[in-house]
Amino acid sequence: MKHHSLIFLTGFSGSGKSTIGPLLANCLGYEFLDLDQAIERSARKSITRIFAEEGEAAFRMMELKTLQQLAVKEEMVVSLGGGVLENDDCFDFVRKHGTLVYLKSTARSLSKRLCFKTDRPLLRGENGRRLSREEIEMKISAILEKREPRYLAADFTVQTDTRRIGSTVEELTRKINRHVRQAEQQGRNKP
Repeated sequence: MKHHSLIFLTGFSGSGKSTIGPLLANCLGYEFLDLDQAIERSARKSITRIFAEEGEAAFRMMELKTLQQLAVKEEMVVSLGGGVLENDDCFDFVRKHGTLVYLKSTARSLSKRLCFKTDRPLLRGENGRRLSREEIEMKISAILEKREPRYLAADFTVQTDTRRIGSTVEELTRKINRHVRQAEQQGRNKP
């Protein structure tokens, strides 16, 4: 069953999901969950370690299992990892059970935000080599090209490159409140 007040935030790593998510949840009076942090707590190790020790496929299965536990939730904002929607089962689950919001940023903006991060396994070179900002931007562009069709399937898209966090949260709060009210009204009007 679709819970319109179960809000999933998607977008590339660095797009603002973990920053905007708790603020948005607070404004809506909802709970907040960072999916990556929930997986780390459950696995008792960092995502970087999960990738290194068990591989990406195992991590993606952990994402799906953790998502499926949210099927009964309402009034919750969930920050998804940037690659969650690449998994068909995860994508179908999110579309079926909640409202999807895409926090969109350009590869250039993302590379500026992520160039000094060391905890992003997909943004490392061979043997864990640290990449230059230009290499990171090129890698982000390639990954974005692959992921963008799923991101664009969102119920809402908000550009996060040049906007202040507060104005982004205000816009999302208005859109989500309107969306939830409309969905509830449509549900009441069905025979």
